[in-house]
Amino acid sequence: MIRNQIQMTKLSRYLLQSFTEHSYSNSANVLIINNKLRRNICTGKQIARVRYNRLLDPLISQTFLRKKCSANIHKCIALRKFSSVSLNALSLDNPKVKSYLEGLKKKYSDALASQDSGETVLLVMSLKPLIDAVEQAETLISEREELTSMANDDSLDEEMKFLAQEDLLENKSKLQDVENQILGLLVPPQPIDDTDVVIEVTAGVGGQEAMLFTQELFSMYQNYADFMGWSFEEYEYATTDIGGLRQGCATISGEGAYRRLKYEGGVHRVQRIPKTEKAGRIHTSTSTVAILPQPSEVDVVILDKDLKIETKRASGAGGQHVNTTDSAVRIVHLPSGLAVESQSERSQIRNRELAMARLRAKLYQIKVDEAMAKVTSSRKLQVGSKARSDKIRTYNFPQGRVTDHRIGLSMHNLSMVLDGGEHLDELIDELMKEAYQEDLLEILESS
Repeated sequence: MIRNQIQMTKLSRYLLQSFTEHSYSNSANVLIINNKLRRNICTGKQIARVRYNRLLDPLISQTFLRKKCSANIHKCIALRKFSSVSLNALSLDNPKVKSYLEGLKKKYSDALASQDSGETVLLVMSLKPLIDAVEQAETLISEREELTSMANDDSLDEEMKFLAQEDLLENKSKLQDVENQILGLLVPPQPIDDTDVVIEVTAGVGGQEAMLFTQELFSMYQNYADFMGWSFEEYEYATTDIGGLRQGCATISGEGAYRRLKYEGGVHRVQRIPKTEKAGRIHTSTSTVAILPQPSEVDVVILDKDLKIETKRASGAGGQHVNTTDSAVRIVHLPSGLAVESQSERSQIRNRELAMARLRAKLYQIKVDEAMAKVTSSRKLQVGSKARSDKIRTYNFPQGRVTDHRIGLSMHNLSMVLDGGEHLDELIDELMKEAYQEDLLEILESS
């Protein structure tokens, strides 16, 4: 057993050296090394697994042994290199996290002792899942200390130490799950996250090329809605003669639609050689994406006297009803000056409903922006303007690369991201993780 332990320790150190020498120069070698190491670990030599975790966890486990990581090495390298939030800031070992949790435990115990009003009862009910998880974590930490002492006790025989090391691995896994649960409970959910979405994709600078790219973006979000099982109801689609899109608007309905799409708002930049370019030069164009929460009529009250409603004949392709009936509707909100219109439906009544929903979403977004501006002015996940320089994401076709500039994440699978399936979903996952980290850090800083 000792001989196997020494041999596997040498193997782990050799593979670690190989990993550090080749990981950034040859991603294929990294996968080969990683798979070779995991095969050796799975042969029943548990001591090597313990040493593997001690030696390589800080370097590998947070980059290459992640969910779906092997499908995109460049993504993992980017996360490792550019992540803006320290991992230590989001653990139970962080002093601020400890202090914040102690404060919540005291608040819970005080409320549990009194429960003299409806508010304290609600407080107890809301904090109980978190407190239960904290107590479970404390038990696991106590067990970890005891197991660590046993594993390092030279007075014990090798079999007992080996069993202690195995239990340590299991303890580590359980503690990580409980820690993630606790950190997830620290950030309260936003009621607005459960609303439906009004999405507007508008061509920015770049002429016809910007409109062609706008059409691709609009299709990407339509495919993503289908991938997520959401409904996608298009109500404005202003096309160009060459197949581009000046502006596309739609309503997306489904569980978690706004929660997952809200960080897509901003300027999206494309770099590629246009089809009309004869000299082979790369052009830069932009499209702007607006993600608006769809409120209820209770959230936003609109008075009839504040509206100016106009009807006109619809334009563009669409059949016999186009240019023959006054089905298109334009609504102006006089106090704010906002104007919306809809002409996608044959019925004037239906177009008025769609225009009102869009107006309500825009007014609600103004309220949300005003409320959030005071606390999120320093955050990176912001909505910018239509200028070339103020972008949130770049789609570089010559390099096949998508880069989100807010979190420094590059993914070399551009065509797959534009398909609007699981690869766009992975990118959105990383944005949500970054936003969650910022939310949690703001809570800790303000406590």
